[in-house]
Amino acid sequence: MNTIQSNLGARMYSVPTRTRETKQAGTQSVGFLNMAAQISRNKLDTVSVGNTAQVEAPTLETMLKAKYPGIHYHVFDASSNYWKTRTDYPHYLLYQDGDKAKETLENWQPTGANPFYGSIDGKFTAPKEIHALGNVPPGSKAVVIHPKVQERMEQDPAYAQEIFEKIDTWFAFDVARNEAIMPGSTWDMSQAVAIGEDGNICNACSSTANGEITYSKSGSDDEISWWDLRMARHAEFMKLLVEGQIEDKIQAAGPAN
Repeated sequence: MNTIQSNLGARMYSVPTRTRETKQAGTQSVGFLNMAAQISRNKLDTVSVGNTAQVEAPTLETMLKAKYPGIHYHVFDASSNYWKTRTDYPHYLLYQDGDKAKETLENWQPTGANPFYGSIDGKFTAPKEIHALGNVPPGSKAVVIHPKVQERMEQDPAYAQEIFEKIDTWFAFDVARNEAIMPGSTWDMSQAVAIGEDGNICNACSSTANGEITYSKSGSDDEISWWDLRMARHAEFMKLLVEGQIEDKIQAAGPAN
């Protein structure tokens, strides 16, 4: 974590911007997430007694707003690499309702050189877009969903549940990792997540108004994503659980005749 002067007015965390489909055996999202989503769908897609109308499964937006009141929900392509490489990328627009974020960010292109962001002779300098993050209400949250993912979720409630799990897990993971680095640093943290065309988190960032900024390692083809690691840990846990159950059954059956 690189801590910079506390007089900026905004702190931003960036994360690996590319998650990939896990190729390790047992780490695919089929399994636990799909099973949870299927259970959820079975519970929600029920017929009311004395009523032929089905109870509709909640949308992703409904689920997110139920858990995170006030969350800003956008639908557009936010997979741009400028999200993590340009200091003048206007992340603050994500925390505003309406079409301004989509109109500005979906096809955002930089103008000129990347603005300086740092300290020279003790004087801290940052572009206005970074300062604008300091005006975001503490604890704000925002999500951007790729249009193709939005379309698929409208047809498949289980897929909407899967996307919800990824976003919800990221919010919790992001808080936990930053608290581990600096306890108490996340009380006013705002978080934004973008879901790409493949249904994975393609961009994410967090910011506070305390005046420090940190960047985590950029994503790359040879880097394992946080989501892959989580799924790998879960797969290993389930493997050990199954092995333990098998061993218990063998012991309960007694020695073979």
